Amino acid sequence: MCHILAVLLVVMPTTATESPDVGAARAVFEANINAIRQKNIDAYLSYYLHSTALVRGGPTGFSTGYDEFAKARGPWPDSIEASDLQLTPIQPGVVYGTYRYRVRYGADEHSGISERLFLNTADGWKIAVTGAIDAPCAERSRRAGSS
Repeated sequence: MCHILAVLLVVMPTTATESPDVGAARAVFEANINAIRQKNIDAYLSYYLHSTALVRGGPTGFSTGYDEFAKARGPWPDSIEASDLQLTPIQPGVVYGTYRYRVRYGADEHSGISERLFLNTADGWKIAVTGAIDAPCAERSRRAGSS
């Protein structure tokens, strides 16, 4: 079954040494996650690059394009959480980030790692690459046992 993968950001404070690019990428990420919490598809999609250059990756492979991405309109997860958000500047106007996620759709739970590439565009900071890969079942079981 196909689901939109969504996560809830565990808010991590910015530091005095955080670069302006990392701070801007963090703000986009937090706003994108807030749109998920509010189940606001228009706000959620507004943070992605509206271009054929938007890249999506995952267990089924690589795809590009905003239009196909925008057609996937649900379902929203019943519960969502994220942890271990890491952001690093690659070059001016480009920030890479990863985070660990756990989502639940009814009795169906998924956890793993997701990544984003943020770009500073003429329309502001946008998510240009998005991907998520579920952890293997053994890893999910181990993590659930340690919670």
